[in-house]
Amino acid sequence: MNIHDILLKKASNQELGHFYIIETSAPEEVSFTELLNFVHGFIRDYFQKVEGHKQSMVNLMDHPDVFVLGNTNESEDDKEDKFFKVEEAETLNRFFEFKPVQGTRKFAVITEAHRVNTIVANKWLKLLEEPVGNSTIFLLNPRRGQLLPTIHSRAIHLRLQTQSNPLDFSEWNEMIQDLKQMGLAPFLEKYGKGDRDLAFWVNELIRWESEQSDQSAPKDQLAKWLKSFQEMETFHQPHATKWSLFYSHVRENVLPRLN
Repeated sequence: MNIHDILLKKASNQELGHFYIIETSAPEEVSFTELLNFVHGFIRDYFQKVEGHKQSMVNLMDHPDVFVLGNTNESEDDKEDKFFKVEEAETLNRFFEFKPVQGTRKFAVITEAHRVNTIVANKWLKLLEEPVGNSTIFLLNPRRGQLLPTIHSRAIHLRLQTQSNPLDFSEWNEMIQDLKQMGLAPFLEKYGKGDRDLAFWVNELIRWESEQSDQSAPKDQLAKWLKSFQEMETFHQPHATKWSLFYSHVRENVLPRLN
C-alpha cells in the first residue's frame, strides 16, 4: 500500500495526523511538482472519497477549506531574504481559528520549507503542537534541506519513493501506445474524459523520467514543461488546453526516445 492509500485509510478511520513534512527521492528539478501533485491528489481524494464531495478541485485553492502558503511553481529566482513574512504566518494561524466551510476537516499546504525561518516557526509552535479541530498541515520540503529543530520534532515525516517495479508502468505504457496511434482529438476524447485525471499522468511522466538513464537534456526539458504546466494550473487554463500541452510534450520529448 502506498503513502497516498495509507493516508486515505487513516483519514477514513479518523486517524489522520495533524502535521506532516513530506520529501521525495525524485530528482531535484522535478521534486517540487511531484510533492505538490501528491498533496493535491490526496486532498482531492479525501474530499471526494472520504467526505463525498462532488467538487472536481482542479486546483488546490479551489476548495474553501484548503489554505496554500507559498509559491505553486518555482518560476521566481531565489533570494537570500525570501522567507515567509510574519503576516503570512499569522494568516495561517487565523485560517484554523474558524470551522470548516464545506467539510469536516481543514488543510494547509506550505509549499516551500526552506522559507520557514525562526521568527515564522515561533509563530506556528502552538498551532503545530495543539491541533485546532480536525486539521492537517502539509509542509513540503522539495530541496530536502535541514529544517529547524522546533519544526522537525513536531512532524510526522513522509518520503515519497519514485523507484518502483517496472510492472507498475503498465497504464503508462498503454497510454503511450494509444498516443502513438491517435491524433489529438481522439486522444482527448479517451483520456480527457477517462477515469485518470491529468495530475495522475503528470506524476506518471515524472516517475518514468526519473528512471531513465538519458543525459540531463531531457530532464531539463521536463523541468521547463512542468513550469509551464504549473503556471497553467495556477491561472486556471481550460482543461483541453492542459491536456493538449501534455500530448504535445510526450510526442516531442518521449516518443523519439522509445525503441
